[in-house]
Amino acid sequence: MRRVSNSPNKPGRRKALLGWLRAGARDERGAAAVFFAVAMILLAPIVLGMADIYLGSTQRTQLQDALDAATLFAARSSANTTPAVDAVGDKALSANLVLPSGVTLVSSTFTLSGDTVTGYAEITAPAIAPGVWPHANITANAKVVRSLDRLEVALVLDNTGSMAGTKLTNTKTAADNLIDTLVTAAAQSTLTDPLKVSLVPFSMTVRVQNTTSLTNYNTTTHAGTGIPTWLDPEAKAEVAAGTDNFDVQTDRFKMMKQMGLSWAGCVESRQQPYDIQETAPTTGTAATMFVPYFWPDEPDSSAGYWGYQNDYRPDGTTSNSWLTRQRNSAKYTAAPTSGDGPNQDCDMQPLIRLTTATASVKTAIDAMVATGETNVPMGLMWGWHTLSPNAPFADGAAYTSTHLRKIIILMTDGDNTYTNPSNSNGNLSSYEGLGYIWQNLLGVTSASDSTRTTKMNARFTALCANVKAQGITIYAVGVQVSSGSKALLQSCATSSDKYYDVTAASDLNAAFAAIAGSINALRISH
Repeated sequence: MRRVSNSPNKPGRRKALLGWLRAGARDERGAAAVFFAVAMILLAPIVLGMADIYLGSTQRTQLQDALDAATLFAARSSANTTPAVDAVGDKALSANLVLPSGVTLVSSTFTLSGDTVTGYAEITAPAIAPGVWPHANITANAKVVRSLDRLEVALVLDNTGSMAGTKLTNTKTAADNLIDTLVTAAAQSTLTDPLKVSLVPFSMTVRVQNTTSLTNYNTTTHAGTGIPTWLDPEAKAEVAAGTDNFDVQTDRFKMMKQMGLSWAGCVESRQQPYDIQETAPTTGTAATMFVPYFWPDEPDSSAGYWGYQNDYRPDGTTSNSWLTRQRNSAKYTAAPTSGDGPNQDCDMQPLIRLTTATASVKTAIDAMVATGETNVPMGLMWGWHTLSPNAPFADGAAYTSTHLRKIIILMTDGDNTYTNPSNSNGNLSSYEGLGYIWQNLLGVTSASDSTRTTKMNARFTALCANVKAQGITIYAVGVQVSSGSKALLQSCATSSDKYYDVTAASDLNAAFAAIAGSINALRISH
C-alpha cells in the first residue's frame, strides 16, 4: 500500500489565460471592451471546466493503463501473500505511472484473495483553474485472476557412494525446503490437488518399491502380496536373446523364496530401445517388462575363483567353467551361507510414487543413504515413469490436461560409471541395474570403462530429448561435476537458466530455493 500527500502547483497555463483576460479587460474601445469582458466572465468557467474534464479523462485513462499493467505484473509474480503482492504491485505502478505537474499519487493497494489479485490506485485531479469547478480525486480499479497450474514434480536425486557426508546432508535439507516452498504456494490455489510430488533416489539401479515378502508367492501365476504385474521374474526377453543369467528359464522370485529371502525392490533396466522410452509394459512384448534385480551367486573363491564380489552359495558343480558355475540355477535351495545374497547393493531408499502426501516424501528424503555407482539415465527414466500417464505406475495426469505442468528436478554429483572391478572377473563388470556388461543391456558386451561411460551418456542424451518432447520441464543440478557431466546436464535441462552448477555442497540449498522460485513463477498463467 502506498499513500502520498497532495501538494499541487499552479499550472503555467492558468497564468497565461488570466493574463489574456486582463489584456481584454484593458481594451478601451467602448462597447466592444464591455461586451468582451462580459463574455469572458460567462464563458471562461465553461472553457476552463471543459479543459479540466479533458485533462481528467486523459489522466484517468493513463492511470487505468498503469494500474492494469501493475496488477498483471503482481499476479504473474511468485508472491503468495497480500503484503508481498502489494510490494510488487506498488513498485510496478511507480515504474508505469507518469504524472503531470500538479498531480500526485494519493494511494495504491494490491491485495491477494484466493487466486485473485485486486489493484486500486488514487491520484489528485489535474486542474487548470482550481476552485472554479469541484475536482474530485481520480481512482481506478483492476482485477486479475491468476490460475495456479497444478504441478506434478519428480525429485530425482543422486544417492551414490560419492554423495556420502556433507553433500547428501545438504541435499536432504535443500529438497525438504523446496517441498515446503511449493506446498506454501500450492495453498493459494483453489484447484483440487494442486501439488503432487514423487521421489526417485538412484545409484546404479532404482528401488521401485520397499522390501516385499515372498512367503505367499505363487510360482504358477507369479501372483503374490505386493508383486507388481509389470515384472517379468523369468526374464523372458533375456532368455530369448541368450543373455539370461541362469542356465534354464528360472523364476527369480521362486529362487528367493527357496532361500527364505524377500525381494528388496530393485529392477534391471529394460532392453533397448525401451530403456529410454515410456512404453507401457505388456506381456505380449517381453522386452517392455521389467526384470526384478537378482545378483547371481558368483563362482566360489574356495575353488580358486578370485575377483568376484558376491559369493553366497556353494556352486553345486565341479565344472572348470566360471560361467557354468555362476549360471547353475539348481543351487538356490537354501539360505545364503556367506556374502550379501541376490539383493546386494539394493539398499538405497525406495522410490515414492506421485502423491499429495508431501510429508511422506520428506520422510523418505531424510532417510536417504549413499551407496553404489552412478547410473543417471536409470534415475531419470524412473522419474519420467512416476509422472507418466502410462504404466507401470500410470499415476500422472494426461499430457493434454489443461493447467498442468510436469517437472523433473535431476541432481547428480558424478559421471555415469559402469566399471570392471577386476581383470580376473569373467563378468567384466559388477552386476548392476544394467545387469552384467556381457548381457548387452548397454549395447556393448565388452568395453573399456570410458567407452561404457560414453555409451551411458549417449542413452542419457537421447532420454532427455524424449522426456522434453512430452512437454516435461527438466531442471538439472550438477554438484561439483566434471566438465563433461556439466555439458551433459546443461544440454538435458529445458533451457540454460534451468541448469544449476553447484561448486560447493553448501550452495545446494540456494540452488534448490532458486528452482522453487522458478517453479512458482512458471506455474502462474492468466
